[in-house]
Amino acid sequence: MVKLSALFASTLLALYGSAEPGAQTLNVDRIDVLEHGIYTSSGSNQVAAPGTAAGTASEVGDIHHATTTRTIPAQEGVEFGFRYTVVGAPARAEVRLHFVTIFPPPGMHNPAKREPQAQSEYDHSTQIGVAAYKSYSLRNDWEVVPGNWTMQIWYGDRKLAEQTFTLVKQ
Repeated sequence: MVKLSALFASTLLALYGSAEPGAQTLNVDRIDVLEHGIYTSSGSNQVAAPGTAAGTASEVGDIHHATTTRTIPAQEGVEFGFRYTVVGAPARAEVRLHFVTIFPPPGMHNPAKREPQAQSEYDHSTQIGVAAYKSYSLRNDWEVVPGNWTMQIWYGDRKLAEQTFTLVKQ
């Protein structure tokens, strides 16, 4: 099953392909968004992610698309995001992506941190041509910030995907 938000060590191989003679060159063309909305998942494994609001990211499995929507209930326990595929070559080659989630003003304020965060960032490796998943799970009351949330995926200095969701109080 697809895994999300696992952090992996940065390697040149993930960014540029193998430096060995005769090795194929890594080519990342774009990201295709397959679906978006509200999801359910299980098997969450928390890993350290210092650039995120919570300080952790999650690996999840058993992902189910519940509803196609961009309007998300702003309440604890809700998980939202999108499935995507990296388009390029060679098939199944590992690529290192940079994920950014931009929060609505005034940002997200984790009580364990001094200042609110305007955005959350982390890196993650995925494979070309294999469906993957980017989401955010509202696990704590301080994460429930109504307004427009923008999720971006970058490869180097190129933004390859962007999805915006509106969290509304129920």
